[in-house]
Amino acid sequence: MNPPAFNARRATVDDIPALRVLWRAEQLAELDLEKRVTEFQVAFDTSQKLVGSIGLRVDGTQGFLHSETFLDFGQADELRPMLWERVQTVSRNRGLTRLWTLEKTQFWRGIGFDPPDEEGRKRFTANFGGEDLDWLTIKLKDELVAMMTPEQEMALFRQASKEENDKILRQARVMKWVAAALAGVFFLIVAYSAFSWWRINQSGAGKMGTKMRPGSRW
Repeated sequence: MNPPAFNARRATVDDIPALRVLWRAEQLAELDLEKRVTEFQVAFDTSQKLVGSIGLRVDGTQGFLHSETFLDFGQADELRPMLWERVQTVSRNRGLTRLWTLEKTQFWRGIGFDPPDEEGRKRFTANFGGEDLDWLTIKLKDELVAMMTPEQEMALFRQASKEENDKILRQARVMKWVAAALAGVFFLIVAYSAFSWWRINQSGAGKMGTKMRPGSRW
């Protein structure tokens, strides 16, 4: 089996020289970014050359995807899903509820980043930049759930489980009554059919008896 063409991990200070090359090519503020190098997820080819990166700045329960760079943009379509997977792992580990980005490529729109609605705009943190910029956002999970303690989450889970069980019991009762009603209807149909059959037989027997009387000697 051939080894994967690329792999990804969190950046370290040892990656700064290679990252500077990418940042410089995109005219990014490399001096500022290298102070926050551990925000970055980086991708390498089989020769361990750094070929792509993206930053994830965290503020509370929200994150800002920024400074996407590639050594060769022809490899971007292959590298973005790998970097996105790393971002998702970090987001789960940090308990993030929402991500923001100014990246505009179709990949980010395709995985669910959209212009913020009214709820999203209320959640925006100015620490990421100007609110009037063309932001895209994706909601990872409910903000209220993310703020709960483990005990509160367990209580919510138990309540949800109880409600689900109650719903199942209600459905079972309804099905029981429906089954009973159908059985009753079936019984009435059978009873009516049996009664009709009996009436028909009785009527036939009466007619036969009437036909026999005129010719009888008794």
